[in-house]
Amino acid sequence: MRKRSLILLLIITFFVKKESLSQCPLGVGIVRNPTGVVCRDVPVDYSATPSVGAINPQYVWVVDGDTVSNGTSIINSTPGAVIVYMFADNCPDTTFNQVHHQVVYFDMDYDVIVEECNQTVADVQINGVNSFGGTPPYTYDLLSGDQNLGQQTLYADLPVNNYPVYATEAGGCTDTTWISMSVLECPKPIPSQVLTPNGDGYNDSWTIANIDLYPNNEVYIFDRWGQRVYHKKKYDNIDGWDGKYVGGNLPVSTYFYVLEVTQEKSDDFVLKGAVSIFK
Repeated sequence: MRKRSLILLLIITFFVKKESLSQCPLGVGIVRNPTGVVCRDVPVDYSATPSVGAINPQYVWVVDGDTVSNGTSIINSTPGAVIVYMFADNCPDTTFNQVHHQVVYFDMDYDVIVEECNQTVADVQINGVNSFGGTPPYTYDLLSGDQNLGQQTLYADLPVNNYPVYATEAGGCTDTTWISMSVLECPKPIPSQVLTPNGDGYNDSWTIANIDLYPNNEVYIFDRWGQRVYHKKKYDNIDGWDGKYVGGNLPVSTYFYVLEVTQEKSDDFVLKGAVSIFK
C-alpha cells in the first residue's frame, strides 16, 4: 500500500512538473512611454509584459550595456538600447526582448579652411546641418568661450580649438555637436650651411629644406662686412642663390643669411645663420 502511494505521488509530481513546464517557451514584451522618436533629454518609461502562463516572472533590465534594474519596469530612463531578460518559475529557459529608442540628434557638415602651415586661427565653413529624427527647419549657435557667435555660414579667424554647436529642430529638440579644428603642422625651414658652386651638380645653389611650405618668404644674404650680396622674395630651391653677386662669383668665405617668413593666420618668424662658400 505504501509502495503504491509512493508511485502515485511520483506520477502526480511528474505530471504537475510537466504541466508547469508546458508553457515554455515564454516571451516578454516591452511597452514604451512615450513611443516614437524623442528628444535626447526626455526620459522614457519602459515596462515588461510577460506572455500568458508565466509564473512569478522576474526581470533584469540592461540599458546601453549597463544593468540598471531588477523590477518590472524602468521609470525615467535615458532613451537608448534597452534589453529586458525574464526568468519564470515554470520555464528553465531565459527569454529576452530588446528595443532601441531613437533620439533626435544632429550632425554638422563643415570644413576647416587651412591656407598655410601651423595656423593659430582658421575659418570654419558650415555646409549644412543634418538631423536624424528631427523636423526642419534647423537652427544652430556656435559658442566660443563665453561668447555666442550665433548662426553663421562662415566663422572667420577662430582660434584653433574644438567648438560646441547647439542645434535645434522645429519640434524643440536640441543637441550638441562638436566642431574639431585641425591644422597643417609643418617643420620649420632648414637652410643649408654649405654652397659649392663649381658646376658638378652638387650644392651648386643654396637650398632651404621645407621652404616650399612657406612661400611667403624673403631672403637676404650679407658678406662679413655687412654688404648685401643677395636678396629675393618668395625664395624657392628651383632658382636659388648660386653664389654670385652682380654676375660675378663671390670668393670663398662665410656669409650670413636672414630668412623672414610672413604668414596671415600664424605667427611670422625670422631665421638667421651662416652659409659658407667652398670651391
